[in-house]
Amino acid sequence: MKKKLLHLQLLPLMSGVQRFSLHLLDGLPASEYDIYVACKPGGEFVDAVLERGWNYLPIKTLRHPISALDALAFVELLSIMRRYKFDIVHTNSSKPGLLGRLAARICRVPKIVHTIHGTSYQEFQSPGLQRFYMLMEKLGNRLGDFTVFVNNSDREKCLELGLAEASKAFSIFNAMVPESIPAPADKQRSPDAVTIGSTIRFSEQKNVIALITAACKACHAEPRLRFIILGDGEHYALCRSIVASHRLNESIMLPGWDSEVAPWLALFDAFILYSRWEAMPYSIIEAMQTGLPVIGSAIPSISEFVDAQSGWLVPLYDEPALVSTLLEIARDPGQISIKGKYAREHIATISSYPNMVSAYRKLYEA
Repeated sequence: MKKKLLHLQLLPLMSGVQRFSLHLLDGLPASEYDIYVACKPGGEFVDAVLERGWNYLPIKTLRHPISALDALAFVELLSIMRRYKFDIVHTNSSKPGLLGRLAARICRVPKIVHTIHGTSYQEFQSPGLQRFYMLMEKLGNRLGDFTVFVNNSDREKCLELGLAEASKAFSIFNAMVPESIPAPADKQRSPDAVTIGSTIRFSEQKNVIALITAACKACHAEPRLRFIILGDGEHYALCRSIVASHRLNESIMLPGWDSEVAPWLALFDAFILYSRWEAMPYSIIEAMQTGLPVIGSAIPSISEFVDAQSGWLVPLYDEPALVSTLLEIARDPGQISIKGKYAREHIATISSYPNMVSAYRKLYEA
């Protein structure tokens, strides 16, 4: 008999968290799992779920910010779990992780798994807010059977803070379905331009205002630099205004969001992600597998798979260092190919699709 498996997500966007579910579920044998996916209605993620023929369950009252509607979302989740009697519930991200694990525990779901795609508590938060989020994380981890981290640094920090039991906490690195990985870009690099690109959400997490500001300063100092920052979000309009105010629209392109990333990656010489916090972003995995070196913020999670051989690590909140790194790359482009080749080989040793699927199946079947 097939096991009924529910993957619970928050938003129907096609960001890294949702792509994780698609990649993992694509690797599970259809003969063994009856797959259900629940999240807020609408969006590309829901379309992808329906295209695959999986069961989609809308949670209409789910919202990103904490609100009174969370109580209604919890009632919806209770109703769904009582109706479908799942064998496994796999929650993703903080709010679905807490509400979903609580509902699953009340409904006596046999196996409850949660994947942390970046912790909810961050250093820049007020002490009171940090303590609140830590308490919620600790409560959620007690409600579930297994907590999965997509890197080692978050797991170690969580254990250090006493927010999870070591016997229930595992690190499983993200990976992509091999067929979805773009082929390595085989192009002749232009001697007249160096193009640095990214595929990000224009948000506080991605530190995009600092990135755009540094890009503007670097372009003024080095005319050969070009930037293509693909994506949208709450800071998109502001970033467009910053670029326009510097009269750099031809040097810094902000084309908006495009779900077809491969053609854009082929235009990049290097990839940049200067985030304030991350877990294991699919954007970097994809870039490195395509043979692009990575310019990353020197935060623990990114430092786990980007090093001096595969790219450049820049201290967070150090604009002069970021600008200097961008200028170094433009003025010595010979290192791009060397670091890019190593990046592709390096990420293959860290991000293994068969290993990821196998590790989750062991938890599902434990």
